[in-house]
Amino acid sequence: MRWLAGPGVVLGAVLVLTACGGDDPVTGFVPQPMAWDGCDDLLDQPDGRLECGWLEVPLDHADPGGRTIDLAVVRLPTTAEDRIGVLFLNPGGPGGSGMEFLDWFGPFVADTDLLDGFDLVSFDPRGVGASAPVRCEDDRDDVWELPEPGIDPAEGVAQAVADHDELVAACMERSGEMVDRVGTNAVARDMDLLRRAMGEEQVSYLGYSYGTRLGAAFAGLFPDRVRAMVLDGAVDPADHPSRPNRIQADGFEASWAAFRAGCDEDADCLLVAHGGADRALDEVLRIARDEPVPAGDRTVNEAEAYLGVFSALYSPNAWPFLVDALDEVLAYGTAHGLQDLGDDLTGRGDDGTYDNSYDVRFLVNCADDPERPPPAEVYAATEAIAATLERFGPAFQGSVGCHPLPPPADPLHVGPADLAVPALVVALEGDPATPATWADRLADVLGAAVVVWSDAEGHGAYLAHSWCLTEAITDYLVDLEVPEDGWSCDEPAWWVEG
Repeated sequence: MRWLAGPGVVLGAVLVLTACGGDDPVTGFVPQPMAWDGCDDLLDQPDGRLECGWLEVPLDHADPGGRTIDLAVVRLPTTAEDRIGVLFLNPGGPGGSGMEFLDWFGPFVADTDLLDGFDLVSFDPRGVGASAPVRCEDDRDDVWELPEPGIDPAEGVAQAVADHDELVAACMERSGEMVDRVGTNAVARDMDLLRRAMGEEQVSYLGYSYGTRLGAAFAGLFPDRVRAMVLDGAVDPADHPSRPNRIQADGFEASWAAFRAGCDEDADCLLVAHGGADRALDEVLRIARDEPVPAGDRTVNEAEAYLGVFSALYSPNAWPFLVDALDEVLAYGTAHGLQDLGDDLTGRGDDGTYDNSYDVRFLVNCADDPERPPPAEVYAATEAIAATLERFGPAFQGSVGCHPLPPPADPLHVGPADLAVPALVVALEGDPATPATWADRLADVLGAAVVVWSDAEGHGAYLAHSWCLTEAITDYLVDLEVPEDGWSCDEPAWWVEG
């Protein structure tokens, strides 16, 4: 059994930063020049435009002469006559595959000519995908549960601790010394080795969600190596997984409110026949709580129903699927739609296997977090948060933080970054996973940064949920046009309605 413990644990987007300045103290490893080849063994790309290679890096950057690991790297080289340089990309997570991201993002962007002056480059960060992947557990079917209503706190802590003991034992057995070597500092240093291996004096960077944490770490360690940096869907520079707060919970509550308003005002929304979105969700959760809902050869319990809802709230493009999924449970007594949405969030493939994104998320967040408060203290904090939430309280209960992992060897540090061109920190007013208030906090830590935002819903702006910000971000990346701090735009009606 694994308790849901809220989107902050399940969905990631948790940032841990402690102020620290100065140059990177780790030196001594000389990367080999990148050798590019085809991607047949790594990606399914029929047009063959992508090039792949491997970067050898130290397992421990403090021991450059010790064991090494190989990172999978992918590039889409520019065909433009006026080459700008290299644009590094990170899709978020932690746990998102940069290889898979560029497999989709690269050809799409190339066809739009938005960034055609850049070599687009991404990689699977250490521990992720093809890059020395960490593993804890393979099968997560039927693993998600919610704490029993009214459970005694001491019993709840004991159960959560037992679950984490089992999880961490599996991580240690299967991933060994990688468990404490997947932190964001190490990934930022890997990025600089990749820059050096490509022979670039400076690089530009576009990171989404967790990618803003990685970008901030890179900027703090190597500010003179940054040409331009876009941090899209900024994470909070003071948030710790060991110190739960309600800010992200409020983000999902607000996104549900926007979904509810849109449905209840639309006579064609299927949930109107069930008394509106709120009443429909209440009934779906009650049904799943009483008895898991059939979904083919699987079932959906209450915790998995929450997972499906959270998955859809990431993007208004998925809201119609959420309407259909809730209606399916009420009208037909099955939960294929909620199951599919939850599978998207937890990394379950069509063949029934899971990627390692959950393992990476847990281990990276804990490798970055310097604190290890008592499990009972973390559990009590999540209980207090849950009691104040209107819709999603049960899904935010039950966390015991990073127990029983020891304190990390290299907790995340980011300080003021002396950047020649200020970083562009991007926020959406309706972002559920990285609420807009986090953008100002990240910008304050970096110092050399400006914040831009729009009134859009969804997680991630550039080429995702914001039409009006996409143009400004492109001008920044291509021509280094820095908007005024606090600049904002309203999405055009055709974009919002579409």
